[in-house]
Amino acid sequence: MSGALRPGSARAGRGRVWLTIAGLAVMAAVLGWWLGSRSQGRSFAEARALFERGTAEDLGGAAELLAAGRGECVRSAEALVRAQLWAEFGEGQELAGAAIAAAGPERERCSDLRVAEGLVAFGDAAVAEASAALADARRFSSPQTLAHHQHRWLGGMLALGTGDAAAVMEAVAEARALCGEAGRMVAYHRLLARLLLRAGDGEAALEVLTRVRALARTHLGLAADEALMNAELGRELSGVADLADQLLARPLGPQDRGHALLARAVVHVHGGEAAAGLARLDTAWPLLPWWDRGARALALDLSLEAGDSGRARAWSEQLAVPEPEAAIYRAWALLVDGDAMAALTALAGLPQEHPRVAYLQGLALVEQRRFEEAEPWLARVDRLLPGRVEIEVARARVAVHTGDPATALRKLAGLAEEEVYAPRAYTGLGEAMLAQAPEQRDLRAAQKALNRAVEREPRAAEAMLLLAQVWQLRRGEAPEGTRNALHWYEQAAASNPKLPRYREALAAALADMGQRERAEAMLRQLVDEPGIGPETPLRLVDLVLERDSNAGRDAQLWIATAEALGAEAGALLRARARLDLALGTAASLRDGQARLERRLALEPGDVDARILLVRVRMAQRDDEAAETLVRNGIYTVGAGSSGRLFLAWARLEQRQHKRKQAGLHARAAFHRMQAEGRPAVELLAAAELAVSNFLRTEQIKLALGVTRELTVQLPDSAEAWRLAARAQLDAGESAKARRAAARAIELAPEEPLGHELRAQIALRSGDRKTAAAALEQALALAKDEVSRARVLDAQRRSGG
Repeated sequence: MSGALRPGSARAGRGRVWLTIAGLAVMAAVLGWWLGSRSQGRSFAEARALFERGTAEDLGGAAELLAAGRGECVRSAEALVRAQLWAEFGEGQELAGAAIAAAGPERERCSDLRVAEGLVAFGDAAVAEASAALADARRFSSPQTLAHHQHRWLGGMLALGTGDAAAVMEAVAEARALCGEAGRMVAYHRLLARLLLRAGDGEAALEVLTRVRALARTHLGLAADEALMNAELGRELSGVADLADQLLARPLGPQDRGHALLARAVVHVHGGEAAAGLARLDTAWPLLPWWDRGARALALDLSLEAGDSGRARAWSEQLAVPEPEAAIYRAWALLVDGDAMAALTALAGLPQEHPRVAYLQGLALVEQRRFEEAEPWLARVDRLLPGRVEIEVARARVAVHTGDPATALRKLAGLAEEEVYAPRAYTGLGEAMLAQAPEQRDLRAAQKALNRAVEREPRAAEAMLLLAQVWQLRRGEAPEGTRNALHWYEQAAASNPKLPRYREALAAALADMGQRERAEAMLRQLVDEPGIGPETPLRLVDLVLERDSNAGRDAQLWIATAEALGAEAGALLRARARLDLALGTAASLRDGQARLERRLALEPGDVDARILLVRVRMAQRDDEAAETLVRNGIYTVGAGSSGRLFLAWARLEQRQHKRKQAGLHARAAFHRMQAEGRPAVELLAAAELAVSNFLRTEQIKLALGVTRELTVQLPDSAEAWRLAARAQLDAGESAKARRAAARAIELAPEEPLGHELRAQIALRSGDRKTAAAALEQALALAKDEVSRARVLDAQRRSGG
């Protein structure tokens, strides 16, 4: 029995076995817990390192690493990473939502989940939910967390998106502290740079961005921030373009792509490529995150700088921009549309201390040529918004008219060379060139500058108007001057119908060119518009009374309008004297005489007043007094301004039947007015009087000489060619007369006078068929009973 096991001994052996197995199980459990704990710790550490580096790829890698892990708060950490990817980069919204749902059971134990919920709400622009989640996260912090400070990042971003100036400054201080406590977190430095830029400290923002870029060269979001920040500050735009182009060639999240596109749009617009800039803006706009008020404001500004008010209006409404910023954008859009008057009216009701209000006030006043009023606003903008090249240009343009034109010219020449696409730079340069003394003025250089302005400015009405003036001044040397001047006047009026002064200038030009009907029609439309100058109603008085002496009641109303608009006293006096002359009664003529004599006593060099007084004295049948006025006037004003006085003398002599002398004085008037650069209508009047008298006194060569000069000076005037045809017909030069008449008809096919002249030439050569057809055409074109009677008489005399 010695080798057999006793029952008690067997039971004891089985107990020891079970104890051994139990111990091994406990040991295995402990080992498993220890290994799992080490694995979880390693997952958190690796995920935290990726989270701190903070690229979109790093965040995606951290999320995948945590998704494969297990343990306490791992699901919440994954939710936080995915929520950060959505909030910061605009990627993975659905994955973030799914991760939050999966981490739901950890809500009471893990603070990362509460922050994740706030981040997702922030990315969704649900500000109230994000703020509530932030408040919750601030009250609760669990021991196990991937990023202990991440709720503070959320607070800073909420301040960036919704806070006022005080909230942003408070967030700047918090972000500085955050960067000090968690210096490896790239997202915190990125937040600080954005907040500093929002607070107006661009230099400090760039410094922060430069430091963090040195630590995270592969972070494409930081590169996009750098491109956009430099673009917004107007720094190193060529470098901005290169960086933005490189970024856009690489895969980017929507928010960073929107920022890179916006940066590139800035360079396009400031480089004169408005269409390309607007195309980039259209692509960028839907990608810009809701919280980035600075980027969205830059996009609105840029659309307006590119001359597109429609985008700015639509985007402003889409964003529900608060007042007064929305009203400022509306006023800016009006200014871009060319309606400076409406812009100024809108700006008057806005906070005058606002820098943008001062900015727009100054620019709008310059557009209206209210230079003295503009300067204080522009000076203020220089202090509040320094470095704006458009303000430099505007101030230089003000100096052209209120300061030293020569110094202003040098300033504008430098700006145009350095800032080729600066708004109004070339307009200002041309304007400054025209403002120089006549002997120093380079009209061709001014024309070149203004042509560049027309090419480069989205709305170049001012440059067009100045170009018209250049061509007017050049018409003595350039036969096409009058035609080109009219073209640019019409272009300016069409380019900006909002400001009446462009149509006023066109109407004045039409009157000066002899197109009186068209001028009168335009002036009648303009006279009741707000914003016109006093010259418009006074010019209408001249035109209408010249045609219809019975229009006294209308003339009185227009004179009153001019007075209310601040017309100069001498201009008002002349208008009233012109009305006195038109009325033609003995009493009205005495009134006119008294007015004009008072004027000449004060201003003996007032040629217009003197000529009116000559006409009054002629109406009073006092030719001797009229001639004395003319002779004294020629002596008083000198040879350089006496052309119109010679014409008045010629008219007086014609009435006295001194035809030879009248012809010679009219020719002298023509030559002197040519030298003075007087309007075409006056040159035509002098030439017509000279030629008519020369033909009547059979001084054919003198008549032909005047018409040759006239057609060279005014090659696009139908009246000049009709006058030439008359002289050539009397000289027996029928072929030349036919060509001249054909040219007159070509220039003014709707004028019956050209067809009547053609008929007369045809009859002289025996061509009754051509004459009859020409007279039928003239009759069809006759606009009034006088013209019809004249054509019918010609038909009877021709046997038609």
